[in-house]
Amino acid sequence: APGKSSHDPMEQNLLVMLFWLLVLLRSSAEGSILYRVQEEQPPNTLIGSLAADQGLPDSGHLYKLEVGAPYLRVDGKTGDIFTTEIPIDRETLRDCRMLVRGKPCYLEFEVSVTDLIQNQSPRLIEGRIEVQDINDNTPQFPSSVLTISVPENTIMGALFSIPLATDRDSDRNGVSDYALTAGQDAATLFGLQVADDRGGKIPQLIVLGNLDRELKDSYDLTIKTVDGGNPQRYSSALLRVVVTDVNDNSPKFEKLTYEAEVLENSPVGHSVLQHPHRRVTFSTNNPVQDLQDASQHSYYDSGLEESETPSSKSSSGPRIGPLTLPEDHYERTTPDGSIGESEHPENGRGGCCDEPLTKDRPN
Repeated sequence: APGKSSHDPMEQNLLVMLFWLLVLLRSSAEGSILYRVQEEQPPNTLIGSLAADQGLPDSGHLYKLEVGAPYLRVDGKTGDIFTTEIPIDRETLRDCRMLVRGKPCYLEFEVSVTDLIQNQSPRLIEGRIEVQDINDNTPQFPSSVLTISVPENTIMGALFSIPLATDRDSDRNGVSDYALTAGQDAATLFGLQVADDRGGKIPQLIVLGNLDRELKDSYDLTIKTVDGGNPQRYSSALLRVVVTDVNDNSPKFEKLTYEAEVLENSPVGHSVLQHPHRRVTFSTNNPVQDLQDASQHSYYDSGLEESETPSSKSSSGPRIGPLTLPEDHYERTTPDGSIGESEHPENGRGGCCDEPLTKDRPN
């Protein structure tokens, strides 16, 4: 039409908008490149071909890796991406070390492409490589010997946590299960319960029977863990259950009655009777040694009222050692059974006889 310019501003704006839209779409397409490769692949393993994926001719372009070394290399003529002498280990990649369980691991790359025929400026192609896990790690316990303390009065059905095994692999290749092996003496006392906790496995020792430290104070079991890979990897550790002591036994004398004779003029501190008062709860881990070792025997003053205990008799606790004459009042018993004159070994009137003395209990 006459007077109408061939360079309509509206038309020019529309062309500009279409141009930038194409640039954005192309950039989005280039940035959406995604390859997948399993970790630990040998050198020169082909991951992907940029020329084929971008629809570019096999010649006339120069490809250069900008981001992705030292794990990747790019063929400068074809744009093929390969692995290098440095293996891609999923568990050591910086961006994958702290991944949430179940999240994929990505290795990002950037490649610049220069059109040598048209002599254009280089353009950048961005992409990601999903590094897929393989079962290349064995689950491990924190130590080869695991120790759990269990009181001897623990009720049946009680649970005790077992240290967890860890596996650097993820998902199905991680820790899958636990198993417990026990000898004949422990099989009826301990079992294993494995609980699920947000996709993880939690091993717990369950007490199945009554424990008695005085009969046996420790048990050695074997705990085993396996992963979910194919083939499976596994490891084991010694699980030592230490039965800790509680005050569940009363002291016992060897006899119900002890007899002794003492001269009425015996000095204070003179030994009257010495008898072992042996505890059933021993001070060492070897009951046989305790019985044979006199240092493990306790001697108590038997001259207590029924309501008295060794600890209430004296502020310093029970008297340990031979039973001796205390510094208090004594009476001499005459042969006819009557009670003679009160006297004390230190009053200068000591007798010459060896009749037994009876302690004068206060009324």
